[in-house]
Formats: sequence, C-alpha cells, structure tokens
Amino acid sequence: MRAIVLCGGLGTRLGSLTKETPKPLLSVAGRPFIDHLLDRLADACATELVLAVGFQWRKLHDHIGTQWKGIPVTYSVESTPLGTGGAIKFAMAQARAEEALIVNGDTLFAIDLTAFVQFAKSHDTATTLALREVPDCSRYGRVTIGQDSQVLSFGEKGCTGAGLINAGVYYQRACALANISTDVFSFETDYLAVQHRLQPMYAVPMDGYFIDIGIPSDLQRAQTELLKLTFP
Repeated sequence: MRAIVLCGGLGTRLGSLTKETPKPLLSVAGRPFIDHLLDRLADACATELVLAVGFQWRKLHDHIGTQWKGIPVTYSVESTPLGTGGAIKFAMAQARAEEALIVNGDTLFAIDLTAFVQFAKSHDTATTLALREVPDCSRYGRVTIGQDSQVLSFGEKGCTGAGLINAGVYYQRACALANISTDVFSFETDYLAVQHRLQPMYAVPMDGYFIDIGIPSDLQRAQTELLKLTFP
C-alpha cells in the first residue's frame, strides 16, 4: 500500500518557526516531526512513501532522501500550491496509484493502520476516514456517522462539545478524484463535505494517541508527550 504524506502546507499559524522550514521538519521530542510519522508508516503497511511537497521541499529531500527504513521514498512536487485535495490528486497521478493511504504531515494518529486499511477495503467506497473522539470539536468540526459507519455530516469548525473529528488519516481511491475537473481544491471542504452527499463514504472511530502540531500550544505539548509515550 502506497502512503502519501501531505507536506506542502505553509504552517502560517506557527509564525516564524515555519518561515524557512517546512512544518514536518520542526523538531519535536528531539527529532523532526516527520521522523515519528514515517517510522509508524514504515512499521505498518506502507510499501512506498510518497511525500506531497511544495514549500522548501528540498529540505525534506535532504533530510529523508530516497528511502526510509528500506522503503522507497518519492516526491510529488507542486510548482504552485494545489490545496490538500489537489495535492492528493496530483500525487496519486504521479505515483500511478489506484489507491493509497493518505496522512497529514503535521498530524500523528497512532492507530493500527493495517486494521484501518482492512476496514476501508471491506466497504465498497472510494473514501474512508479514521475518526478520533475529542472533548472539544471546535478546532476541527464534528463528523457524524450512522450505525453502518456511513458518514452523515461534516460539521463546521467552531461547534463546541465532545465528538468525533476527522483525524487526517484516509484511504482513498484515485478514480473519485480523477473525475474532479479542477486541479486546485481542498480535500476537506471541496471533496469530503460535498461528495459524502453524492456517494457512500465511510468512517471508523479509532483509539490512539493524537496530536496535530499546527498551532503553538499543541506543538509545545507534543515536545513532552512524544518523549513519554511508547507506541505499539
């Protein structure tokens, strides 16, 4: 299973920390954050790693190279920002991938990735999401699912209270993205929020450590938490 890691964001909410450095290369618990993420992908089901990159992408290439723990690493380089959806579509086309595991390069969700992919393949759908229950959905927006695990809605950011959120881990088939005419779009708002109304889309709540280093407070929290935690 190819794993595509979205590394093209500018990380503007982190201010000067990401002015010259891609967010996945920020040091977290003594290592670049991307190292923690690639380790988990390499130890799970990934047979090839594709980094969807743009801003300062050569720094990622210089750090990672062309393999990670013996697994081939390639780079899908955006000449201009394509948005998360455009980046996935472009990377899958570049890799000639009919299916892929997609993860955000600034998020770590320590789940059983093999079990997630097995769940996704057991459903006849183009897209499957991994969900995480959190005490406050306001930063991410709440995802609701039915008893059959089909996605019912994606809530707007700002809704308060506990619930399930999109944790940035997806199984995706390329055929669904190939039908989108534009090359620049958001995976979350232009694809997920629209397409779940047009075709069945499934999601599975999963337990596991979750951190998104996109804001300063969570980046700081990750510095200590990743030192203490041992992942299966």
